[in-house]
Amino acid sequence: MGYLSVAIRRIANSLPILRLVRRFDRLTENCFSFRGMIAQAFEFVCLNGIRGDYFEFGLWQGRTFLHAWRMKELYRMKDMHLWGFDSFQGLPPVNPAEDEIWSTGQFACSEREFRSILSANGVPDHEFTLVPGFYEQSLNDGQHAALTGHKAAIVYIDCDLYESTVAVLRFIEPYLINATVICFDDFYCYAARPDKGEQRAIAMFLEMHPTIKFQRYLTYSPSGQSFIVYRKTD
Repeated sequence: MGYLSVAIRRIANSLPILRLVRRFDRLTENCFSFRGMIAQAFEFVCLNGIRGDYFEFGLWQGRTFLHAWRMKELYRMKDMHLWGFDSFQGLPPVNPAEDEIWSTGQFACSEREFRSILSANGVPDHEFTLVPGFYEQSLNDGQHAALTGHKAAIVYIDCDLYESTVAVLRFIEPYLINATVICFDDFYCYAARPDKGEQRAIAMFLEMHPTIKFQRYLTYSPSGQSFIVYRKTD
C-alpha cells in the first residue's frame, strides 16, 4: 500500500498533471487560494525573467512549500533553490491579550515529519534547505553567510505574529531585488487593523527603508496580500 501511495504522489507531481492543474486554475480563475497565489508568483517571475530563490517563513505541514516546488518544476526553474524557515515547534510564546487569535505551540510540525512529507511527494533533498529554530536565533550572521550570492525571486511569509514578521523582514532585506514577489499570508488578520500583526511590521520596515517600496499585487485566501518589491537606486 505504501508503494502505491508513493506512485500515486509521483504521478500527481508529474509535468503533464501539473500542466493540467495549472490550466484548470486558469479556466476557473482560481487565483485566490494560496495555491493560486504561488502559481501566479511563479508565472510572474518567469514571464519577467526574474532570477532568484524561493524563501518561505512558517512551513507548518508544507502545503505552500510543496506547491512552490511543483511550480518550480512546472516552469523548469532549475537554478532556483527552496529555503524553508520554521521553528518546527509551532508558534513561540504569545501574549494572549495582544495575539488573542493565536496560541503558543500552534502549527507545530517536527522537522522529521516535514522532511517525510517532502520525501513522500518526491521532492529531492538537494533542491531545498531547511533552517530550524525560532527566528530570533536562526536568522543570524551564520545564515547570512550561507546565503552569500543568493537573491529572492519569491518570498512567502506565514509567521502570523508581529514580532516574527519583524525578524523575517529584517533578515530578508538584503535579498530583495526589483520585482521580487513577497506574499504575506496573514496580512488581513486582526480584522485588518494596520497597527497589528504583519501590517504593523510591514509599515515599520518600509519606514526604516525608504528606498524600498511594496507595490500591491494580488489579494488571496481569507487574509493574504502580495506585493511586488521596488528598490530605488541613485
